[in-house]
Amino acid sequence: MNYGKYKEDYILACNIRNTGHYNSSIIIFYFKLNILPTTYAVMVGMILVLLGFINYALMKPNKKEHHHKTKPREIIGKVLSLILSVLMVFGSVMINKGYSTLDDITNSNTKSTHYAIVVLKSSKISSLSELQNESIEYCLQYDEEKDMNQVIAEAKKKESSLNFDVAMTYSKLGDDLYNNTVNAILINTAYNGMFEENHPDFQNEVKEIWTSDIETKVKDFSTRVSVTNTPFIIYISGIDTYGSITTVSRSDVNMIVTVNPNTKKILLTSIPRDYYVTLANMKKKDKLTHSGIAGPENTVKTMAQFLGTDINYYARVNFTSLVTMVDALGGITVNVDRDFSAGGYTYKLGLQQMNGEEALAYSRERHSFADGDNVRVKHQQDVLMAMLNKMMSPAVITNYSSVLKAISGCFETNMASSDITDLIKMQINDNASWTFKQKQFTGTGVMQTGGAYMPDSKLYYMIPNDDSVKENLQAIKDVLNGK
Repeated sequence: MNYGKYKEDYILACNIRNTGHYNSSIIIFYFKLNILPTTYAVMVGMILVLLGFINYALMKPNKKEHHHKTKPREIIGKVLSLILSVLMVFGSVMINKGYSTLDDITNSNTKSTHYAIVVLKSSKISSLSELQNESIEYCLQYDEEKDMNQVIAEAKKKESSLNFDVAMTYSKLGDDLYNNTVNAILINTAYNGMFEENHPDFQNEVKEIWTSDIETKVKDFSTRVSVTNTPFIIYISGIDTYGSITTVSRSDVNMIVTVNPNTKKILLTSIPRDYYVTLANMKKKDKLTHSGIAGPENTVKTMAQFLGTDINYYARVNFTSLVTMVDALGGITVNVDRDFSAGGYTYKLGLQQMNGEEALAYSRERHSFADGDNVRVKHQQDVLMAMLNKMMSPAVITNYSSVLKAISGCFETNMASSDITDLIKMQINDNASWTFKQKQFTGTGVMQTGGAYMPDSKLYYMIPNDDSVKENLQAIKDVLNGK
């Protein structure tokens, strides 16, 4: 009995079987991701099947030949089988990673409220045990009492001797810490801006010695449309925090993206963070940035009421994601509109290559300019446009894995994954050029009291310019109407 023959046949069968499995897997992933138009998907499937048949023909032994002799075509077949196997494994992993990333950024239905017990950074206190029998102040001015009670219970479980007292306002809470009336305070970090009005460098002057996060379910507030043939609006929020994308925080970057898939036009419209608008949750006017304290759904509702039109979707990024995504892209080229310095970096008029930290400093700076808020939103648009241009270039293919890793956990949207894949398929199929236009709402900066969250504090607000509001609202309507 020729056991060698059976061994070779068995190996051949295994190789053919594995190649077939990989072919099947990658075809399944293509259809699961649903990113290729049907025509291209069928072509990919046909190519894989053809390669499978070629591989089989090369590796199938000729019955007239002796099995102990290895022919050149068999060697070629084995090499091709190995190459196909490697390619299929790599392709399957990449496609599956793409699907997982898409699923992660589109299926977020929670928001996270970050609570922390903080002390002054100059304090020697570093743990709850060092606060035994001391009083820790907190404020219920805007927080849910049940949430605060839950956090306090968790802290006492960690250190039972802790005492907690209520301060009437966030202003008093911060002052008591800085005046050493108390050594520690319990805060919802979404309200850090409340402290910064009296203590501008609050975030850098305190340290967290204990934290607790409360997760809350968020209902889907999208207004879905057929994104490949119906104009739609996306609200983009840039939150002023590092860490988890689900963390509740102020909305420091506010951009309305109006998309018309029929005319291939995209309008980017920025709104200053300090714009004086009516907050949906408070029914009173305040800075737009403060709308984010109640979650992204509140900012979207606030903006929809201000614009007088539906906002179909939202997308959210934080400062962590900007740095990570720009670096993953291999940097971006920004058309700098003036000479200035910020964050330890120098910017010169003209095209300038930037890494993530440089792009972040560029998009955040406002104090270097007389018209600071308006300049800042323009720079934010410049950075976004540079990122979009880089993402659309062939160079991004070499950083595919890094870009996917950067997006995951740093970006979220309530646009369905099927809507995103439909847009990608449309673009692959049409290969159309899009027209981009940039605009921004303007206003006049004033110092005044009366804001919803801090009514007794004299704060900086930007009062909307009526002509600017009318002009921008009309521009949004024009894109939606195909003009």
